[in-house]
Amino acid sequence: MKVLVLENSRIFQKMLGDLLEELHCEVDHVRSADEGLSKLEENSYNLILAGQAMFDGASTEFTKYCSTRKDKCPIILLTSEPNEALMRNAEAAGITDIFPKTNFTYLRESISYYIEGETRFDDLQGGKVIYVEDSRSVAHVMIRYLEKLNLNVSHYSNAEEALKAFNENDFDLVITDLVLDGSMSGISLVRMIRALNSDEANIPILALTGHDDPKRRIELFRAGINDYVTKPPIEEELAARVNNLITNKRLIDRVREQQKSLYDVAMKDQLTTCHNRHSLVALAPKYIADSVRYKFPLCMLILDLDHFKQINDQHGHTTGDVVLASVGKLLMTACREGDFVARIGGEEFTIILPHCTAEDSLIKAEKIRTSIEQLKPTGITVTASIGLASLEDRHSANFDNLYKDADHAVYQSKENGRNQTTFYQNEGGARADAI
Repeated sequence: MKVLVLENSRIFQKMLGDLLEELHCEVDHVRSADEGLSKLEENSYNLILAGQAMFDGASTEFTKYCSTRKDKCPIILLTSEPNEALMRNAEAAGITDIFPKTNFTYLRESISYYIEGETRFDDLQGGKVIYVEDSRSVAHVMIRYLEKLNLNVSHYSNAEEALKAFNENDFDLVITDLVLDGSMSGISLVRMIRALNSDEANIPILALTGHDDPKRRIELFRAGINDYVTKPPIEEELAARVNNLITNKRLIDRVREQQKSLYDVAMKDQLTTCHNRHSLVALAPKYIADSVRYKFPLCMLILDLDHFKQINDQHGHTTGDVVLASVGKLLMTACREGDFVARIGGEEFTIILPHCTAEDSLIKAEKIRTSIEQLKPTGITVTASIGLASLEDRHSANFDNLYKDADHAVYQSKENGRNQTTFYQNEGGARADAI
C-alpha cells in the first residue's frame, strides 16, 4: 500500500514513517502542500496523511485539490490543536477523517484500519451468498459486483426456490429484492428464515429496495433484515455493506465454535467423547422432570467394566485408555440421538434412556453388554456388569433416588458373577432380577 505523508515536522514525519513501514507501507514524505501536489501529479496513493498546516488557510491549492479530487483515496487530517476554523476548512476540503497527533496508540490503530480497509474484501474469499432477484438485468450487475469480492453467488429468481436452497445448503449472506415473482415476497422470505428453529435463522440478510422511505425501512428492520441498499446500488457501498455483514457473521461463527469447544471441555469426557459427571449432574434432573411432566417412561442404566484394574495392571494404562475409548464410542453409536451417555468415573458409565420402557431398556442393555463382549479392543476380551432401574413414583422425580436403584442393580450383577444385566425391582422390599 502506498501512502503520502504531508508533514512539516521532521520528528513527527520520522515517527509516521516508522509506523507506516512497520505496517508494510511504501511511504513518500513531503513538507509542503506544493511538494504534495507535485507528488500527486506523478503518483497514485492509497492513503494521504496531511498535517494541520495543510488546512490552515495558507495552503489553498492543496485544500482545493482535496475538495475537487475524483479519486477514492482517503485523506486524513493530523492535528494536535483542533479549532473551529480548522474543522471548517477540513470539512470544506472534504477530508475523510481527523486523527489526534497526541494519542499515538489511537493513531496507529486508526491508520491500521484504513490500511486494512484496502485489502479486507479479499478476506471474503469463499463466502457463499444466496441472491434473490427476478430482474435479469439487475441480477447481472449485482452478480458481477459480488463476484469481484471473491464471493460464490447462488442466484434465484423467486423466493420459493431460494428458501428451498437455503434449507439444503450453508450460506454466509442472504441478499433479496423485496418485490419478486411468485407467491412469496422478499419480506416473506426474511420472516420465514427468521422463524427457523436453528442457528441458520441468524444469517445476515441484506435487502434491496427501490424506495428509501423511512416507514418502509422500519418495516424491513422489524421483519428481520440486518441492512439494506437502494437500487441501483453503488458498487462501493454494496461492497462495504456486504463485507461488514459477512465479516460479522464469521466473527459470530468463531465465537460460537469457541463456546462449543469450551462446552465440550467442561461437559464432555475427552477420552471417550461421552458426557462427564459434571454434565450428568447438570442435565439428568431435566430428563427426569420432562419424563414426569409429559408422562413418558424413562430408564437409567449403569455400566461397569469388569476387572478393569487387571487390564491396566497387565497391559498398561495406554491400553486401558484404548479400551475405555472403544467402549465409549460403542455406547455413543448404540444409543439414540435423544439418549444421554456419560462416563462418570474410571470404568463406569451411565446411560439415560427417555421414552424407553423397562422391557425395551432390558433389551437395549443386553445388546450393549453383548456388543462389549464382542468388541475385543486391542485383542482383549472385555465384559461389563449392568444395572438398570425404571423411573417410578417412589423415586419422587429425584435423580439420586433413581441412581441409587440402578447402582444397587449393578452391584448385584457383580455379586452374581459379572457380565450380566440386572433390573432393579421394588416389590415388598429391594430385589434385583439378573438376566
